[in-house]
Amino acid sequence: MKKMIKNLWDYINGINGLLIILYVIFILSTHIITGKYFSSYYFLIYFILITLFSIFICPFITGFLSDKKIRHDEICNNIFKNLLLRKFIFFIVPFGIFLIYYFAYYPGGFSPDSIDQYQQAVKNSYNDTHPAMQTLFTFKLPLTLSGGWTGSIVLFQIVCFSVVLCYSFEVIFQYTGIKYTLFSIVFIVFNPQTGNITMYPWKDISFAMGTMLLLSYSLQIYLTKGKWIHKWSNTVAFSIVWVLTTLFRHNAVLFTVPILFAVLLCLNKKRILIIVLSVILMVVGIKVPLYSVLSVEKPGERQVETLGLPMTVIGAVITYRPELADEETKEFAYKVAPKEVWNENYVFGSYNSVKWNDKTNNNIIEEYGTQKIITMMFNCFKNAPATALKSLIELTKAPYTISDKYNFIIFPGIAENKCGIVSENNLNLMNICNGYSEFVSDKFYDLFMSLGMMHLILILSVLSKCKLSKFSDWKKIFFILPVFFYNFGTTLLLTGIEDSVRFFFYTFLLIPLLLIFIYRTDEVKE
Repeated sequence: MKKMIKNLWDYINGINGLLIILYVIFILSTHIITGKYFSSYYFLIYFILITLFSIFICPFITGFLSDKKIRHDEICNNIFKNLLLRKFIFFIVPFGIFLIYYFAYYPGGFSPDSIDQYQQAVKNSYNDTHPAMQTLFTFKLPLTLSGGWTGSIVLFQIVCFSVVLCYSFEVIFQYTGIKYTLFSIVFIVFNPQTGNITMYPWKDISFAMGTMLLLSYSLQIYLTKGKWIHKWSNTVAFSIVWVLTTLFRHNAVLFTVPILFAVLLCLNKKRILIIVLSVILMVVGIKVPLYSVLSVEKPGERQVETLGLPMTVIGAVITYRPELADEETKEFAYKVAPKEVWNENYVFGSYNSVKWNDKTNNNIIEEYGTQKIITMMFNCFKNAPATALKSLIELTKAPYTISDKYNFIIFPGIAENKCGIVSENNLNLMNICNGYSEFVSDKFYDLFMSLGMMHLILILSVLSKCKLSKFSDWKKIFFILPVFFYNFGTTLLLTGIEDSVRFFFYTFLLIPLLLIFIYRTDEVKE
């Protein structure tokens, strides 16, 4: 019996293999739970089949991945030996692609959030509901430099994004070579979501640029065992980018704090102290004196923005199984919105479907507070577990669902506004861009648009290549974890998954860099 268990343990590749099997079982089970014909009997049958399938197939996948490596490719033609020419190519390729989208959808995409930030920049009246630092960087700076030209906002963004991509591609090239760099360019730049989302001056793009720079810096720090950051110019660059990235999104700390921790593990005490003090001083300096001078208003209704999960669960039970909800939950829900609003508008996995209704009073959520609402959510799980669980999965499924096209293509457009911002589309270019987006979404969805697939690739790679008992491998894993902290943490704050594709868009930019952490095994000498 012991020998059989040991053989099975060896077959599945030990604890790492077991974790992979459990994760695969989990993500496949969620498809069953959210299915149309879900029942206990149906789930039990398919759970057994899923378990047997996972035990059979996962060891083959991990065995295949464990043999893979990324080494520096010395093959390089004359074009890519020239540093200036190489950097020009790495800049002009993404910039040229972005220009096609820019001319197709001129002056870019402006959602209601973008219109609000545009008005703040024009009137010099700032509110931190949308991060004020991102409003200053993405809107105020280009408008000031261009004398108020609206088209400068998205143009400035694509120039900055192209510079960031150029730098990251150069880092990738230095540590892998031209073949992997070309793969990275195709994977990032030719993803239609990259072009479409970049046409919007959203905080998601500013945050994505910051995370890509931070991870590019981190890769150099890790592979040079901290030597890269010993240069003062690199220390300053890392600190400034970390601060800006942290301030570009209210929940950015879910990424920036873990990545800072991973970096600090590679440094000596003196450099740790310098970086920690510098980022603290800069954050405080921006949030206190600068925001005070600019009279930045603090955001309101923050509990509405952070209690999306409990409101979604409560909404599901109130709408579909009201007879199982307790009286306190019913009273609260019907104060937020009348019964008919829940019944006519609520969509599984999305409080947004009720949140924006004219008859909804979101102030009630602020009045009740976090503790009471979370308590009511747990009562919903207790009283109507199947409905509550299904709504939980529907809201949080983006990071782990595969082959489920919950995402939609974001096409650039301009919301109704009184600022005089109107579309001047080039119909021929727009039709080409739209057709390309639809083709890629139809044929290559899992590769270019499925966040769950990206996470599965990362988890399979990490557990195939890293030993959880080795601290040296954990130093590598710590650079991968920020993506999971941010993505899974953010799903707990969402009020709906309608815009999740842009919330997690940055992940696709980081995949090529993250794979280098995992599969680059040889030492780098500086």
